[in-house]
Amino acid sequence: MPLLGLLLLVFFQQQAAPQNSLPQTVPANPPSTSVNFFSLRQDQEIGDESVKAVDKVLPLVHSLVVNTFVKTMGARLVAQYSPLNSSKYQFNVVNSKTISTVTYPGGAIYVDRGLLELAANEHEVAAILAHEIAHAAARHGTQQLSRQWLAQAPASILAGLPANSGWKDQLKSLGITLGPHPSFLRYSSNQEIEANRIAVQILAKSVYSPYALPAIFDRINLLTSSESRMLPAYVFDHPQGTEAAQQLRAAIENQNSVQRTLKPSSDFVTFHSTLLRYALPPDVPETVEASTIATVPYAHPRNYYKLMYPEGWQVTPFGSNGAIIAPPASRVGNDIQIGVMFDLFDISDRTMTLEQATNNLLVSLFQRNPSLQVFSGAQPLMLMGGEPALRTVMIGQSRSTNSPEISWVVTRIYYQSLFYMVCVAPQRDFEKRQPAFEQILRSVELR
Repeated sequence: MPLLGLLLLVFFQQQAAPQNSLPQTVPANPPSTSVNFFSLRQDQEIGDESVKAVDKVLPLVHSLVVNTFVKTMGARLVAQYSPLNSSKYQFNVVNSKTISTVTYPGGAIYVDRGLLELAANEHEVAAILAHEIAHAAARHGTQQLSRQWLAQAPASILAGLPANSGWKDQLKSLGITLGPHPSFLRYSSNQEIEANRIAVQILAKSVYSPYALPAIFDRINLLTSSESRMLPAYVFDHPQGTEAAQQLRAAIENQNSVQRTLKPSSDFVTFHSTLLRYALPPDVPETVEASTIATVPYAHPRNYYKLMYPEGWQVTPFGSNGAIIAPPASRVGNDIQIGVMFDLFDISDRTMTLEQATNNLLVSLFQRNPSLQVFSGAQPLMLMGGEPALRTVMIGQSRSTNSPEISWVVTRIYYQSLFYMVCVAPQRDFEKRQPAFEQILRSVELR
């Protein structure tokens, strides 16, 4: 087998490995649930570069009361689990009402005040921090970055990562940025399960209750009800499904922790009231415009898949298992000027590779719109819902406006079908629409 094929085989075997073990003691080294092409030193370098970028743009809370409370608690938790150098962990509170966190490789942790304001006691604040410490300790950031690198440029992995700062240029060439909320810091379900398990161990060895972790998750989940306009960013980046909830309960039971009433201490009351009174920056918007971020859930009637789409876009059934989702004024019948179309394409007649199945789909699409042409060499791998998928870039003419348009056709094998999504926008506007398309693609979850 060629070396590249062997590398890909090992990668996918490791992704499929079960992760149901729940050790009752904190291991000396963080468990590895995925390939990682980066060294511990490069984790720290990536984190340092990210901090330089985010500190220039993120508004931070500069309250001595708030920062002392969070940093002291963080240091206490890190002392319970420090496979990475504990002196490198940093804890920052972002002055934003967003319900979110970002943890960079190496241990730089940024928690939005909106999430901390949800906490009812210091145990729940500790649970938030322990979960983020777990992501850093298990090196989930560079695991995800390795997955993205492997999906977009597998051949470059064979040459190895440069030992010096040359890796920065390689990341830039792949369009991977290290600024605020980078795409590679959206975790997989298995990584969330692992982070929960480690967080429970950290909390159990400290003065804080592990039961606070499901409690704060439940409070976040209440915000995802149908009455809520915006899905919290935390839910998008930290997918906590049914399996994660079940394994979290099992991990807590394995620690034999005593469940008790969690009351706020006087220190927490002071911290929380100070945070609530702290002025928001007047020149920073509190929310992202709904039309530019995927916040609304859509699920297949039989739960074959689910995804997110921007608020205000309309859903129309398409095909036997798909839909068209687009802004109301951007479609005429099944012709969309801006939006996405997705469905399952049957390939059950014979075994096909992803490339073969995609080519069969493209023939079908060409029959619907003969003006479509594939960009030469424009079939790179990318990530759809955290898994490698094939992206075909095409240009054609809109049947309703007769103007040039660009389409991404992104495909993944799904049992005996091909799940595909077509992202369409006018050529002059595609770059502006691309962030929304990328968010939709990242949100896809296949059962």
